[in-house]
Amino acid sequence: MKEVVIVPTYDRSEFLYVCLEAIRVAEPTIPIHVFPDRGTDESEVTSKFEGVTEHKTLQHSYHGNSFNMLEALKWAYQQNERWDRIWIIEDDAIIDSTAFSWGREALLRYPDSFAACLWMYSPDALISDGPDLRIPWYLSVGTVLPRSSVFSIVQHARIEYYSAMKSYLDQAYPGSNRRGSQHYEQDGLILRVMESESKRAVWPRRPRATHCGWAGYHMGKERAQGSLQERVAVVKLALKNPSLLTRLMAGGRVPQFRHCEGCDKPLAAEDKESGIVCVDCFHRDRPGLEITSSSHYYVNQGKTIDNLML
Repeated sequence: MKEVVIVPTYDRSEFLYVCLEAIRVAEPTIPIHVFPDRGTDESEVTSKFEGVTEHKTLQHSYHGNSFNMLEALKWAYQQNERWDRIWIIEDDAIIDSTAFSWGREALLRYPDSFAACLWMYSPDALISDGPDLRIPWYLSVGTVLPRSSVFSIVQHARIEYYSAMKSYLDQAYPGSNRRGSQHYEQDGLILRVMESESKRAVWPRRPRATHCGWAGYHMGKERAQGSLQERVAVVKLALKNPSLLTRLMAGGRVPQFRHCEGCDKPLAAEDKESGIVCVDCFHRDRPGLEITSSSHYYVNQGKTIDNLML
């Protein structure tokens, strides 16, 4: 099977960096093609990874990421390589090491599936082990599409859709129960295509990707500050701290960036005055104390607990 990874991205280099890093950990050699939306430039990030090609895209004023996503899929479908599977991994989808193996196995086990989706089918999904789910639902956060599905999708990669998404879909799929809804961007289009073919997508009981895009097209605008390296560190901190990520995804403030005074580990911290020590350093020197923080402690000059960050 010949495969390629498409990574659509827009103006959030720190997420893109972590996304590409995770892909390369899982698949060191698979070709990756990055499509920065609206003519933006991500060469500072893409140049750091082997086997990554960055595409120059058009500036446009179409709504959301539908133009970029569908044009990228159309490009992939039309290439002479004739890829059998096309992976879509959005820049804020951080895959785990099993994502590729799970997606391949899912499509082999259920060859009539429209796609295999890597994330969660619902925020209320019950995370467990067990057989994969096959349901009439699609999300583009992270997915793998057989070539036949991409063919069906790119028939709609046209100006008529980009310029009037809702009315286009209502006319193209008048019998859809989503007619008149606000679910008309590219994942809504792809869902209608899938449903029109009476197909389903495969979903894992345990997600193979984490969605971490707290800033983007439709999310809050507050971003981590500092150099690319510092902003990447904030994203990685959020990925390691589920409570922090949940707060950020709900619109919470992006924390300031500090370093542990013991080991220089990057930490997300609001207090800029007190001393700060990571949990590992603090309890290495105080093995008898109960651990009451998942990240770090604030300490005063006397090295006693002043405050803590849960």
